[in-house]
Amino acid sequence: MPMYEYRCQECGKLYEQLRRMSDADTNLQCPGCGSQKVQRQVSACAIAGSSSGGPSGGGCAPRGGFS
Repeated sequence: MPMYEYRCQECGKLYEQLRRMSDADTNLQCPGCGSQKVQRQVSACAIAGSSSGGPSGGGCAPRGGFS
C-alpha cells in the first residue's frame, strides 16, 4: 500500500497515511480536528538507486544484501 500525504483545509494539519490506491481520496478525516475537508498533497517519492553511482541510502535490504 502506498503512503499518501494529506493536509486538512480546516486546521492546516499535514499528515501521512497508508491507504489502498483505490481508497486514496475516499472517507478522509483529519486526525487533528476531525474535519472531512482534507486534500491529498503532491509529495516526493523515495526511489532506491543513485545517479551518482554511490550508495543510495534507501531501500529495505540490510547492508550486504539478504542471506
